[in-house]
Amino acid sequence: MDWRSDQRLSELWSIVEMAGDVEEIPIARLKDMCDEHGISCERFIEVWRTLCDEGYIIINQAEEKMSHVH
Repeated sequence: MDWRSDQRLSELWSIVEMAGDVEEIPIARLKDMCDEHGISCERFIEVWRTLCDEGYIIINQAEEKMSHVH
């Protein structure tokens, strides 16, 4: 594998990591704290779930492209 392929793989892994970071949001803790203070966060959680789903689409595309890097 040449340096261009290494660079491409590195960039694709960065995409996977960035898209996957959205799952790291501590949703359970956020919900608990919002509930304690009477703050509605249902819409935020709904959008977060959608964002996670969209993140999986990006991750799958990046992983597919990784399989074609030589």
